[in-house]
Amino acid sequence: MIPIDSARPKRPPTHASKAPLVRAKGLHVWDAAGRRYLDATSGAFCMNLGYSRPDLVRAMADAAKRLPHARPSRFESEEGEAYRAALLEAAGPPFTRVTLTSSGSEAVDAAIKIAHRYQEAVRSGGMGAERRGVVALRGHYHGATLGALDATGWTPRRGPYEGLLGVRPFGPPATCARCFRSLTYPACGIACAEAALVEGGAANAVAFLSETVPAAGLAAAVPPPGWMGRIRSRCDAAGLVWIADEVLTGFGRAGDLFGWRRLGARTAPDGSRPDAGATPDLVVFGKGAGAGYAPIGGVLMSDRIVAALDGAAEDGLPPFAHHQTHGGNPIASAVGRRVLAAIEEEKIYERVRHGEPAYADALGALRGRAGVYDVRGVGAVWGVELAELDGRPFPIGHRIAERVRAACEARGVLVHAASGFLEDGAGDAILVALPLVADEGAIRETATVLAAAIDEVVATSPTV
Repeated sequence: MIPIDSARPKRPPTHASKAPLVRAKGLHVWDAAGRRYLDATSGAFCMNLGYSRPDLVRAMADAAKRLPHARPSRFESEEGEAYRAALLEAAGPPFTRVTLTSSGSEAVDAAIKIAHRYQEAVRSGGMGAERRGVVALRGHYHGATLGALDATGWTPRRGPYEGLLGVRPFGPPATCARCFRSLTYPACGIACAEAALVEGGAANAVAFLSETVPAAGLAAAVPPPGWMGRIRSRCDAAGLVWIADEVLTGFGRAGDLFGWRRLGARTAPDGSRPDAGATPDLVVFGKGAGAGYAPIGGVLMSDRIVAALDGAAEDGLPPFAHHQTHGGNPIASAVGRRVLAAIEEEKIYERVRHGEPAYADALGALRGRAGVYDVRGVGAVWGVELAELDGRPFPIGHRIAERVRAACEARGVLVHAASGFLEDGAGDAILVALPLVADEGAIRETATVLAAAIDEVVATSPTV
C-alpha cells in the first residue's frame, strides 16, 4: 500500500493576475482587455451546452420570479420535484431516488454518508461487520470539501491539507499507459481492479469510490473493457457500495448521460461485452447537470440502497437526511430540467459520439511528436500526456504542462494542465474538453494550437 506523501518535491505556484473575463458567447469568452479565447475546458468543465443560451437564461429568470428559494428541510419546491422526476426518468432503473446538492464536491460527501448509513442498515439486520472509510484510487480527484478531498488520490490537490486528512492508502488506477505492474492489456487480466480493492483497504471500508474516467488529474485515462465488470463483482464480494463519480463526465461529456453507461456498451478484443450490466450503486453528479448556468449536483441511489435505508428507518434507525441551504434550489432545478430537455432535443449524446472521431484524429495526430507520450479519451473529454517518447516523465521543475497551457492561452485557446499524478509527484498532461456543441473546426483549432504550444515548450526545455 503506497500512501500519498506530502514530502514530495513541490511545484511552484502558477497563478498570475490577468484581466478578468467579461462576456461569453457560444464557444468563446472575452476578457476585459478585449482578448477572445476558444474555451476548450468548458469553463470548469461544466459549460456543456455553450455560453449565452437564451433558453437557460429564461429558465433561470422564470423560476426566480416564481419562487427563488424553498427551505429543503421543510418544503420541497415544485421545480425540485419536477427535476428529480425528470432525472430519474432519464437515468432509468435501478435508480429510484436522488439527493440534490449545490456542487459535485458536496455530492461526493453525501454519497459517502449514504454508503455509511447503508452499511449501518445492513449491520442492523445482522449482516456484516462495522466499517469505516472508502477505497479510493491514486490520481483520482473527487472535490474540494474535506470529505471529498480525503478520498482524493491526486497529490497536488490533497497534499497541502495532509495535516487535516492524515495519511491513507490508495489503490492503483486503471491507467494502461502507466500500468502499475508494467503489464499489457488484455493479458494483464485487469490486475489493477484486483489490486485496487486490496491496496485501498476494502476489508474495512464502506464503499469503493472512483471517477469513471479520471479526468482533471489523470487526463482522461479511460479504463479498459472489463474493468467496470471486475469492480462490480469485487465490490459485491467485499460487501462494498460502488460509488461512481460522474461529476465531470456526466450529462453527455462521455457520449451518454453518464460515462459508466457509455463504457458499459464497449466490446473487448475477444468480442465480448464484459462491462454490460455493471451498474454502480450510487452515481455522483454535478458540473454539466446545470450546464454552468446554475450550481447543482447530487447523488442517484439504486433501489437496493433505498430499500435498505427505508427498512432501517422502519426498524428504528434515524432516517437518512442530507439538507443544504441550496440543495434542490428551485432556480437550479429549473435549469437542470431545461438542460435535460435540451440534451434530448438537440441529440447531444449522438453529437458527442459523432464528434469523437474528430478528437481522436486531431489529437491522435500528436502521437510521435516530441514531448507527446500518450493520447487518450472518450466522447468529448481527451488527454494528451506529455513526456519523453519512451515514457520518461519530464522533471517536476520544468513545469511542462503549465507552460503548455500558458502557451495555448497566449494563442487564444484555453486548456487544462494536469500535473503531479505519478507516484513520485511527476507527470504532465493536458486535458481538452470543449463544450458538447463544438464543431469539428473548433476541435481541430484546439489541436493545432496545442501542437504549436507543445513544440514551443519542448524546444525551449532542457533535456531530461
